Amino acid sequence: MSLENKIFSSKEKADSVLPFLVFIWRYIEVKIGFYGASKAGISLALYFKEHGLEITGFYNRTYEKAIKASSMTKTHAFKSPEKLVEASDVIFIAISDTFIEEVSKNLYSPHLSQKVLGHLSGALTSDAIKTECRGKFSLHPIQTLRGQPEDVQILKKAVFSLEGDDEGKKIAKIILQKIGNKYIELKKEDKVVYHLAATVASNYLVALLNFSYLLYKKIGLEDEVIFSIIKPLSSASLENFLKDRLNCLTGPAARGDVLTLQKHYNALPDEKKTAFLELLKLTADLIFEKSDKDVYEKLQQFINSVRW
Repeated sequence: MSLENKIFSSKEKADSVLPFLVFIWRYIEVKIGFYGASKAGISLALYFKEHGLEITGFYNRTYEKAIKASSMTKTHAFKSPEKLVEASDVIFIAISDTFIEEVSKNLYSPHLSQKVLGHLSGALTSDAIKTECRGKFSLHPIQTLRGQPEDVQILKKAVFSLEGDDEGKKIAKIILQKIGNKYIELKKEDKVVYHLAATVASNYLVALLNFSYLLYKKIGLEDEVIFSIIKPLSSASLENFLKDRLNCLTGPAARGDVLTLQKHYNALPDEKKTAFLELLKLTADLIFEKSDKDVYEKLQQFINSVRW
């Protein structure tokens, strides 16, 4: 199995060679600073501190946000990027993906060549860091974060992804060793698909749940009732998927019950009909993988009949 496809445990030495172990012990006390007082940056600063890593503080273009972040994390608020760089061995660029390249291009310090820079983007590679420095990496926690103290508990179960140049990955692995989380090491060309998969499991899952919510709302149910229905239903579906992915599907699509599917289709407003068919196509893909040929063909016939 290649390194890029393997998930490493917190105690596993991915590069278990003597030079790397020597490197770890030599640079174990790295000082970490954050350019950007983002939710993810604040959450990670809190989490890193929980595990004994030294956090210098935050710089943010809006100084008040840096003060707020430093207050929450009991660190320093820097008034200039140069001061942040000087005080830190590792600088996380914790800002929107759109501005990572621009900020890194304009980042200046006479000590920058001695520093390691990383960012928290799931979609961008370390190549988005456009400045000369000692090393570059991208370290992405596969979790939704709100920039609150309770995120520390959420992050304990999170898997991280890592990508970067050799020097950048060495430093990032020191951090990963300290916090104890599992991680995967990605190829540059796999980052976009990796991030897409994460958004489907998170953001688009929320959108799908909201689709269900709005349908229940349409028949006049109150929120409390709707949530009491959705929570156990969706939770059980997730648990069943994790236990037995190919055999967890239930309902009319799993049975090839096209009469019920037709009723569902007819009940939808016109603008939602296409979305319903696309979801049904994704469901059919799972049924095809399960090798349930009869049901798969029934679904395909239904999709083709209503589409045209």
